[in-house]
Amino acid sequence: MTDEDAKAIIDDLEREDACLEYLKANVQATRAITREIAGEDAPHEAEPGMLAALLTAEVVFLNSHWWKSEWPEDARKTTALCVNCNDVFAWACADAEGLDYAEIEDLYDHWVRDPSWGAAVWCIKKRGQMPQKPVADKIQAGGIWILEEFGLARNTQNAQVRAALAEAVRNDKKE
Repeated sequence: MTDEDAKAIIDDLEREDACLEYLKANVQATRAITREIAGEDAPHEAEPGMLAALLTAEVVFLNSHWWKSEWPEDARKTTALCVNCNDVFAWACADAEGLDYAEIEDLYDHWVRDPSWGAAVWCIKKRGQMPQKPVADKIQAGGIWILEEFGLARNTQNAQVRAALAEAVRNDKKE
């Protein structure tokens, strides 16, 4: 395969959608087979397919633990699974929630239920905090989630980010 062939494939949204449908079908079939054999769901059997779908859909991304300054250097270099929640809690805020192995199934189920907002709702529930108001309004308008049912604390991150940005602007003006 040439680089040009690869570029053409990567930009083929129909192919990407077909890949995601295949991965979701793989997860569903794996769950069905384990129910038939074991009599109950065995999520660990389906988690590789779940993770593949979440990575393909760019719900999950890989990182290191670079921000863990108290960790030994070798530990900071290990792979971290992260769920993108940029702009969910505050505008112009690169943000993510770490994903533990035991959380893969729950995140996957949120995303399958609502491909637009499921991952954001999962992050909101994990953080235990309401998103910023425009995001909350869009989630509620979708009619799938009722955020008030989750017992979330009010959003504090938006104010923290605004204060940090205002401080940075003040410091720039002093220099």
